Amino acid sequence: MIHSIQAQVCTESIRNNIAAIRRRLSPNTEICAVIKADAYGHGVRCVLPILQEANIERTVVAHLEEGLELRRLGWIRPILCLCPFLAVGSAQQRIQNALSAVTANILCTVTSVAETEALSLAANQTGRRARVEIKIDSGMGRMGFLPSDGEKFVATVARMPQIAIEGIYTHFASSDDEDLTYTQHQLDTFNTFRDRLSGQGFTIGGYHAANSAAVFRATHSCLDSVRPGLALYGYWGGPVGQRPDDLLPAMRIVARLTSVRRVPAGYPIGYGRTFVTSRPSLIGIVPIGYADGYRRLLSNNAVMTLAAKPGQSRRQVPVIGRVSMDQTTVDLTDAGPVEANDEIIVIDTDPHAPNSVEALARKLNTIPYEITTMIGSRIPRVSV
Repeated sequence: MIHSIQAQVCTESIRNNIAAIRRRLSPNTEICAVIKADAYGHGVRCVLPILQEANIERTVVAHLEEGLELRRLGWIRPILCLCPFLAVGSAQQRIQNALSAVTANILCTVTSVAETEALSLAANQTGRRARVEIKIDSGMGRMGFLPSDGEKFVATVARMPQIAIEGIYTHFASSDDEDLTYTQHQLDTFNTFRDRLSGQGFTIGGYHAANSAAVFRATHSCLDSVRPGLALYGYWGGPVGQRPDDLLPAMRIVARLTSVRRVPAGYPIGYGRTFVTSRPSLIGIVPIGYADGYRRLLSNNAVMTLAAKPGQSRRQVPVIGRVSMDQTTVDLTDAGPVEANDEIIVIDTDPHAPNSVEALARKLNTIPYEITTMIGSRIPRVSV
């Protein structure tokens, strides 16, 4: 099938970004690549082979089903599931999920004794030890144990013979802020907790705290492993002036103009007639809309880029009228010769382009994560 639009995922850029992360780490620090939410919208089927080739030590997902999918795709290395999926459902459902996790050798984040008991039962049935990680809330205020409660919970789990504590981790609330004072406070809290456990002789696989921003801005927080997500794909959520030069955005969205036609001056464009041509105009239709994650807030407020072709360089063209569910209109009047089927770049890999992921995030007063994860399933992901 020929697609009029696709998300092109650059394998070389992801390789480059992995190398950029490695350069910030000590030789013994492992990378736990965060590939939840379909690899932040990039397509886990595109990204996983790159991680395998790059010898990434672990992957991180949010939900059990994401972890099981990685196993189906052939990933044999450790997988950490962040969300405590054993905290919900009936007793029978919890046991079934625990069996799935233990059988697939997925590391479970646990938040209660009931969850560890379900894992113990599953371990007895399968003849395999259940592997867990415990999250400490060092100041994020979302999920995890306060340090005082976490110490007691670790002691309880450590006495369960069917369970191995593979890791203990925390998550920074604001490592992408200009001021890193609070990040340092969280790290100090976590390190104090780690030191207290070390003095009690517990066997813990490792400790981790650093996310993407911390890897680049607070390298002293890179402990036994790190959990980069956004940086794997080449995007930056920290202060604009601190964007690392060696991060390369990995995905661009490229479409083909499905219609190019002329309209007279004074002609309304799109729903609500929010744009009216001031001159005879050449307009083009791009097959992407808000159903595909191209936000309606970009109506009359964004640009796309006509791809270069023989005799013509790249040209930026404005979005005009309202973004529809499936289509967006651009003004081609000043772009020179253009025809249907010409290539147009909706989202550019140039981080400084006005239609880059980061530029669109700033325009929409949001974050790069939201831009990439909202790209809809109708747009095929293709490795290039």
